[in-house]
Amino acid sequence: METVGVGIIGAGGIAAAHAKAYQMLGAKAHLIGVADIDEDRARAFARRYEIPVWSTEDEDILKRDDIQVVSLCLPHHLHAPVAIAALQAGKHVLVEKPLAISLEEADAMIRAAQKAKRRLSVVFQLRFESDVQRARLILERGLIGAPFYAEASCLWWRRPMYYENTWRGKWATEGGGAVINQAVHHLDLLIYLLGMPQRVYAEIDTVAHQIEVEDWCLATLYWDGLKTSFCASTCAELETDSSRLLILGAHGSLQMFPFRPHSRHEERHLQIGEACRAIPEQETPGHTAEIHDFVHSVLENREPRVSATEGRRALELITAIYQSAFTHEVVHLPLATDSPCYTTAGKLEMARRYTASRAKRS
Repeated sequence: METVGVGIIGAGGIAAAHAKAYQMLGAKAHLIGVADIDEDRARAFARRYEIPVWSTEDEDILKRDDIQVVSLCLPHHLHAPVAIAALQAGKHVLVEKPLAISLEEADAMIRAAQKAKRRLSVVFQLRFESDVQRARLILERGLIGAPFYAEASCLWWRRPMYYENTWRGKWATEGGGAVINQAVHHLDLLIYLLGMPQRVYAEIDTVAHQIEVEDWCLATLYWDGLKTSFCASTCAELETDSSRLLILGAHGSLQMFPFRPHSRHEERHLQIGEACRAIPEQETPGHTAEIHDFVHSVLENREPRVSATEGRRALELITAIYQSAFTHEVVHLPLATDSPCYTTAGKLEMARRYTASRAKRS
């Protein structure tokens, strides 16, 4: 295969990043169709990106033989059903984060991909940033020593009108709030750099918005010899959104956003510099880099750099955070299929009970 036909389902804001990235691939990818339930939006998107086919029906994209790759830019609760339908139709599927709203859904998607022998990936674009690759290499080489403490924060503000969108702010459709929607990238980076934690304790709250889901979370994540403080918010009234990732090691430190590796040991400091120089600047970082990798994974018949399994790992950690917040207990990883939040129905029931108890307290 030398080229792929591409369909985009969901023509909201993030779909533009997908369309532009596919266009940059030239002859290797051709935008064939777009679907959105809003007819005007689908038509306008098709016109803007010179896409020949537009529709209000997903099926009009999935039934086309000239489309091999589908990007899903949909509300969270639609990721699983539409991805599974696309995989069953023989398409390779790239899903915007999060992979799904429950582990039950994620596992069904992965099984569908395996059965169809098609690629399934989720967008974690920060992994493709040069500084993230440098941080990973520094840690792999042990240049800051054994990590013993980390901080990850996603302190953002979202205006009340952000939650006026019908699917946001609800457990059944968004699947959560600041943790699953905004801070999913920060949790994925923690996993990418440090591996999966062994246990989690978390608290969530709704501070500034009239929504079901959390706009604030504080959690502690535990590895052997390493503890991480994690916070996520859409109610942080700062001048600008603030993100931070800090890792302290026995012989140095790493900071992200911006990237600042450091060691007081001269030899280690020089080795850190060498590691940084070993990773060139990405010509096409972020969404573009990941979408290009996904297309090449299809053309080259290989796994994408971000597999669906990686997306599941981030979702498992998110699920553990919510389960801990709902139960006020430490949650151990990995989660079993009989965990109370494994299924969509179980997670929603736990959320309902939590919301009801919170209402009584207030």
